[in-house]
Amino acid sequence: MISKAKLMSGLLLFLTLSSTGVAASAKNKTSNAKKNGNVVTVYLARHGQTTGNVLTLNEGWDDYPLTPQGDLVAKQVGAGLRGIHFTQAACGKLVRHLDTIKDMLDYSGNSKLTVLETPQFREAGSGKYELYNGDQSDKLVNDYYHVKNDAALSKKFGIQFVPKTIQAIYEIDKNSDTLPKADRAESSNQVIKREAAGIKRVAKLTKNKKGKNALVVSSGYVIAAYLSKYDHNLSKSDKKLLSTGSIPNSGVTKVYYNVKTGKVTFGKVGDLSYAQKGAKYLQSHKVKESASMKVDYEKLI
Repeated sequence: MISKAKLMSGLLLFLTLSSTGVAASAKNKTSNAKKNGNVVTVYLARHGQTTGNVLTLNEGWDDYPLTPQGDLVAKQVGAGLRGIHFTQAACGKLVRHLDTIKDMLDYSGNSKLTVLETPQFREAGSGKYELYNGDQSDKLVNDYYHVKNDAALSKKFGIQFVPKTIQAIYEIDKNSDTLPKADRAESSNQVIKREAAGIKRVAKLTKNKKGKNALVVSSGYVIAAYLSKYDHNLSKSDKKLLSTGSIPNSGVTKVYYNVKTGKVTFGKVGDLSYAQKGAKYLQSHKVKESASMKVDYEKLI
């Protein structure tokens, strides 16, 4: 659900911001969260690059496979996560989510986990505007808010850039679409609520199994919308990244979820250091991939 221009600007912004580090206050929050016995760390990853991303299409609930590059980087992230034992794993109900999490589990040494496949973590639905290309979608949203371009939209809404984009498509689709209600575009509130409910659910499942870590693979716009709820817990650099809507493919955000209080804090948003670490590991190590993955299928509701 993002244009090529956004992807490139987001990558450039990520590379720039990653060199500046995370603010001291954010580091302190992270450190305190790790020490709390009620806190589960959810490694929240965006799926790997897809052919739809390369074609700059708004995939939404439609699906495209990972590109060879997307497959490679997902494996690198997995290798970068080696040494972390995941008690729970979950992903969205799309092929791009399933393929990404299999790569990450295989290469992190957690291939025996059963993955919860749930609609809670799939991308925001765009109704009849599914598969619009980036330029078409951008024009729809920018015209709706009476701004010139994405830069103006980002300046206008900041960290709320993604929720406002999702909401615009919802409003436009609601007013003109003849599709059944269940197939229409989702509102930003719907998207944020289901992602938040999914994170809470995974954290509690992990804690109930006496675990500390979980892996979740979701989609970029859903993750960005969810994070926008917690702007007070994000560093300035992460806020700038979210204001472009450009979380990198396979980028990982650590969510520290307190299952007792419901409080959340975050590590760096869309962190690609795991891919960098894993790439180095794979230069001198081979990883045996599993032939299949166990999936706990959850029906759409």
